[in-house]
Amino acid sequence: MINALTVAGAIVCILIATPALAQRMTLRGDPVEGRIIYHSAAVGANGLSCYDCHSDFDEKREKDGLIRSGHSLYNAARRGAFWGQDPKSPNVYPDIAHAAVVCVEHFMLSPDKLTAQQLLSLQLYLLSINRLSDTPALALASGADKTGEYARFDGGDRIRGRQLFYAACHVCHPNGKAGIAPVALATDKDPSYYARTIREGDGLGAVLAGIDPNAYDPKSGKFMPFFGADILTNRDIRDLIAHIKSIPSAPIATPR
Repeated sequence: MINALTVAGAIVCILIATPALAQRMTLRGDPVEGRIIYHSAAVGANGLSCYDCHSDFDEKREKDGLIRSGHSLYNAARRGAFWGQDPKSPNVYPDIAHAAVVCVEHFMLSPDKLTAQQLLSLQLYLLSINRLSDTPALALASGADKTGEYARFDGGDRIRGRQLFYAACHVCHPNGKAGIAPVALATDKDPSYYARTIREGDGLGAVLAGIDPNAYDPKSGKFMPFFGADILTNRDIRDLIAHIKSIPSAPIATPR
């Protein structure tokens, strides 16, 4: 088991193949650097960090009052697979750091991805917070409505919804206004619109749920993560919608 307090670094040799030449390089990974990468919004291009969507502690024992779209990565580094992949698939991600590149590219909109040095450091950090020798892969619980209708999401409790909003949504939509999310929340949409957005996010939720393989458009610039059924229940979403629709709309500026 690797511990961040005792491991100063690790040296690995990798062979990098190029069309004309194979170069041998030595990389030194540092779990402390990996923790910085994990918590840094500078890795991406929109202000998100890994920590905004995935805690790095045991959420069952240490509650911080937030509801993140992704599962905790505490004890996750040795999972059999990631992103709902079959562990026996020939295209399975080789480790959790490579699986994290999906987030860096897809949700954090980074054109630079991660360097080999950063991948190794991130891998070592996530191993340092792993306490289990083997962890089964998590089954996807997207909760997306395969009919596409998202019916019966009205009539929620806006008071409870307000509490859920500040736990799950406020980090990107501060008070319903623009923040990490580039524009303020619309408050006049049909409940099905909000339910679909929460369950499918920028479209990846629909892709992973098998609804529409083309639901995500990388050119759209959207990056909202989806909240699965094991993160937010349908009742939670009804209550969230009730709160969102109660937020006063921003006044329209008039010329002086």
